[in-house]
Formats: sequence, C-alpha cells, structure tokens
Amino acid sequence: MSQEELPFPWSTTLLAIIPGLLATVGLVSADFSTWMLVGLVLLAAFLVSAYWWNNRQLPAWSLMAAGMLASVGLTIASGVIGGLAAILVGESANVLVLLMLLATLVALLGFSVRARRVSLLVWVLFAVVVVCQLAVRAKYFVLFGVSWSVAGQWLNISLYAVVIALLLPVALGLCLAQRYGLPTMLFVIGMIYVGFQILIDVNYKVSDQIGGTLGFVAYNALIPLLFTVIAPLWFLRARSSRSRVRGVLALVGLAVILDLVVVGLSYGGDLPLIIWISFIPYTISVLLTLALSYLLYRESRKRPTPA
Repeated sequence: MSQEELPFPWSTTLLAIIPGLLATVGLVSADFSTWMLVGLVLLAAFLVSAYWWNNRQLPAWSLMAAGMLASVGLTIASGVIGGLAAILVGESANVLVLLMLLATLVALLGFSVRARRVSLLVWVLFAVVVVCQLAVRAKYFVLFGVSWSVAGQWLNISLYAVVIALLLPVALGLCLAQRYGLPTMLFVIGMIYVGFQILIDVNYKVSDQIGGTLGFVAYNALIPLLFTVIAPLWFLRARSSRSRVRGVLALVGLAVILDLVVVGLSYGGDLPLIIWISFIPYTISVLLTLALSYLLYRESRKRPTPA
C-alpha cells in the first residue's frame, strides 16, 4: 500500500480500526490485568491472521495492532532491563536504562535518515517535542523546590518519557515508512495511544468520583474511540492531505484535552495551578509528534506494498 493510494477503500479502513475497537471496549491497556492479556492475545491473533491472509506479508491496515503490541513490548523490555540494571548497578539503573533508550533512538534515526535529506522543520519539531516534555515536568521545581536532586529527576523522567512514549514510536515507524509510506501513521497512533492510555484514569481519581456510573463507562470508551477509531478513520478516508492532517490532529487533540480536563476535575480543588498549566505542553508534544511523523513518512521513499 503506497502513499498515493490513500484514501483507503472502506473494506481495508474497517479492518484497520479493529485494534481501535478493542481499545474502545477496554481490551488494550497498560495495567497488566487479565483484560490486558486477553487484548494482547486478540491483537496478536489479528496480526498473525493479517500476515497469513496477505500472503505472508504484513498489510498496511494491520499496523495499528503492530504499534500497540510494540508499545507493550517496549514497556516490558525496559522494565526487565531496568530490573537487571538495578541488580548490577543499583541506584544508577535509571540512568543506564535512559542511556540505552537514547542510544537506540539515535541508532534508529541514523539508520533511517542516513541517505535522506531531512528538512529543517523536522528537526525543529523534534526539538520542540523534547522542550515541551521538559516543560511538562518543570512543575517539579514549584512543587518540590529547586535543588540538584530535583533537577536530576526532572531531566531523567522527562527524557525517559519523551523517548519511550513519543520519539521511539516515530523512529520505529521510520523503519516501516519506506515500505508503507503514510499509512505508517497507524503504527505511531497505536504506540502512542498505549503510552497515553495510563492517563485515562491516573491514580484512579476518575473512578473514585464517578466509577460505576454510565458517565464513567462513556468516558472510558470515548477517549480511545476518538484516538484509535475516529482519528484513524478520518486519516485513512480523507480526500486531501490538508484535511487528513488537520482532522487527525483535531481528533487526537480533543481526546487528550478531554482526558486531562476530566482527570484534573476529578481532583476537585486539590490540583495546583502549575499542574493544570503542565497539561498544555503535554498536549502540544503529542500533537507535534504526530505532525513530525507525518512529515517524515510523507517524504519516505516507498516500494509498493500489498494492501
């Protein structure tokens, strides 16, 4: 499936959003529950079936499932490596894991763009995403004071979050983009959603307030519906590139903003203003990551890939 073949026909578009429907009913999560295991099995079965049905080639419409599985795998791998590093080097384990992730990111980017001319705008967006994630956690200095210890945590946590949740998905997608082109956005949406999903009921604050109500069920379904069903649906069916980009950014942005506002309101008046302010750079970083992905994958050279 090449970039020029967007929009997808309805038949493959509906196949592409099946992983999003699994997310909408609560089977794609990062909480390591029984439901998560069921969801992972279904995603793996979907991916294997797509591979064999498409003559042992991974079709473009299956990339969201691949992204979701890749995100869970990356989380598990980083946790295992972190545990082993803690045994070997003790308190320096977090730094070691971060350095390994950074090295992986640099290697993937270097391999993918070595023979390409990358526009200045791409690198600017890349830098702004990092700055936004640093700004998200600038609240640490307000909440815990200014010290070298706080600065170290601010830098470590910010870089870890931006690499594993945003930039590694983009870099891994680059390895696929030469084959699939713009449909690789499905892979990135799947990976980013799994990392974002933990914020839907962070610290169980929302469930404490409205758990067991119809509103809570609707809230839990609406966020993944916007992020992994309606936004990909718009992206795959839009008739123009401008509409495609604006639509997916608006829908994902709506999902992120709605989630953060509901979570913030669930704290009542206990949430400091600085945390509300930190929601702004977080939302911007997610949207700019999608824009960055679009620019990179649009410029990738592709070989024809069966749909």
